[in-house]
Amino acid sequence: MALKFMSFLFFSCFIFFSLSFALTMEELEEKLGEVGIKSTGSGDLNSLMEKYREIIMQLDSSIIESTTRGFLPAISSRIADTPEREIQRRRDIINSQYKSMKFKDDPNLDKEQEDFYIAKAIPIEGYIIIEGGEKFLWYNNQVKQEIKYLIKEQFVGNLIFLETLNNQANNIAKERQYLLDTLSTDIKILNQAGKICTKWSYYSPALCEKYSNFILYEIDKSEFYPNFSSGVVNISSKGNNEIEIEANAPNITFYAKDGLNRIPAKIGCTNGKWRLSIKEFEKLINLGSFTLKREIGYKSPVESSCIPGSTMTFYLRVKQDEPPKCNEQKNVQIKITKPVDNSRYIFTDEGKTGSLIIELEAKVNPSEYKNSVEWEIPEMEGSTVEFKPFSYSSKPKGEKVEVIYKGLPYALGSFGRQRVKARINANGCNVEDSKEILIFYPRDAKNNPEGKYYNWFYYWRQSPAAKPFGQNVKIEFGGTEYDLCEGNHTMAIYKPEDLFKAIYICDLTKKVGGNFEVTIPLVNRYVPETLQRKKLVTYTHIDTFAVLVMHEFTHFNNFHTWWFGKSMEERERQDRDYDGVPDRLENEMGFDPNKFQTFWGDDEDFKNINGDEEFTAYESTYDYPIGKFDTYDWGKPGKNWE
Repeated sequence: MALKFMSFLFFSCFIFFSLSFALTMEELEEKLGEVGIKSTGSGDLNSLMEKYREIIMQLDSSIIESTTRGFLPAISSRIADTPEREIQRRRDIINSQYKSMKFKDDPNLDKEQEDFYIAKAIPIEGYIIIEGGEKFLWYNNQVKQEIKYLIKEQFVGNLIFLETLNNQANNIAKERQYLLDTLSTDIKILNQAGKICTKWSYYSPALCEKYSNFILYEIDKSEFYPNFSSGVVNISSKGNNEIEIEANAPNITFYAKDGLNRIPAKIGCTNGKWRLSIKEFEKLINLGSFTLKREIGYKSPVESSCIPGSTMTFYLRVKQDEPPKCNEQKNVQIKITKPVDNSRYIFTDEGKTGSLIIELEAKVNPSEYKNSVEWEIPEMEGSTVEFKPFSYSSKPKGEKVEVIYKGLPYALGSFGRQRVKARINANGCNVEDSKEILIFYPRDAKNNPEGKYYNWFYYWRQSPAAKPFGQNVKIEFGGTEYDLCEGNHTMAIYKPEDLFKAIYICDLTKKVGGNFEVTIPLVNRYVPETLQRKKLVTYTHIDTFAVLVMHEFTHFNNFHTWWFGKSMEERERQDRDYDGVPDRLENEMGFDPNKFQTFWGDDEDFKNINGDEEFTAYESTYDYPIGKFDTYDWGKPGKNWE
């Protein structure tokens, strides 16, 4: 009876695990059939869910029965409310079987049965990153659709070891098989850009006359726990002592807006696979954490293809058990001599990538522990890390280590204040020292992971400075080559008739350079002093970027509030002084409906404010506190480098 129950428990658990991944209706029915439950054949997911609930009820009954016989603790098979708790629940079920060796002493155990599987689960966490896109050409090499994206999905899970217990020999075989059970905890779209042609010319060869930008996205509800597509990565055995790791991208639809129409586009970079020998895999697991990356793009006439150069990154970390109890504190001392506190490090700007080197050194007393020093360094997603002397582990050991990061990281959060730690474990007692360091990027280089625009634009666009008044808005790089950025005094633009769906930041490196200094009027309709005496305010670095975005967003918001959907004739009738503000609102807003620029309109300097609507854009930054986003400015030059 014990063997039968153990097999039922084990396979029922893994039927549940399998259901967590995206399966077809046929596959779901097949999985249910494996535990002896027939579906109705209706193809209805609700019907299949009812059948699955039958499994849960049977599994709970079996667990309760086993508990009364003293074999297993009572662990409910009903799913938990969060992915973290659910993974813990599954791990408890599996490990309760592994830890209790009473099974082999059960009088109901089939003594003729030679072997059966026993499973053990350890906790893991990680993420996948998909950096890819699709590009489809039409006649005469015209771009029909182009989209690029950077997607990160984090997960928790259990790495499950399957071992063969020989009942008669009373031992466990050396060979193991592996399974990986994961649940998504977070999905982020770190970057997206693209366009689709929405109007083609009537003549031949056809040319695209109008593009619409992909500005929205929607993550399929099935991707969120506890739905069936919430799994992220799995492992399967491939024979010949090999395993295959398969990571599946979340189901995301991007949308372009053409008027009131939404035009969908599914991502084409859907999965990545790695095949490893079991020995190679075990070596990686023993390191504690590892990263695998591969190119997943391919050429295909099919429109859902993933363009060459697209990549998928898979990161996995084994979650550490509680450290051993400190029984006797020894007189061991450790002090980091390199780096010193607040040392500054900057990635190089050569080539398309860039590198950064950190030298680590510690003094240990007594010296017998010097080779036991374990270092903990900042994690930088997107960068590869090498150590001298060589180390497989992400936590190298030794009193002297050189760390080499290659390639700038994906995320802005990898820069700025970071910490390195040196630790020794002596008789179960940890002794450690730590130092804070500052990490920078070359502001005006273009060696970020996207590699298309300046580093400042790539990283600042990830910061709150790119969310004017907390609002999400699409921000693009204009560049001096863009017609509307050509003016000497134009730093950013929003023109509804030309750039309906985006704010464009011009090439600040070429236009202003240095510390990105700009000076603008400080005005406010409700602060009389600013209407009587001219005031100017100067911004630098990331403050300049922030106020430019706020300024242009005000134009963006004014247009959508007052003029969206109205013809030029309607606008002329409703705005007779051509100042951009509807005449019906001007008195209430404190403007003169008969003047193009109510305040400072006759002043030689401030008349360049250029109208009442433009005045509202200038005053939108009146309350902006200089230095608000300094903690996000880690370029050289920049606020924190000065």
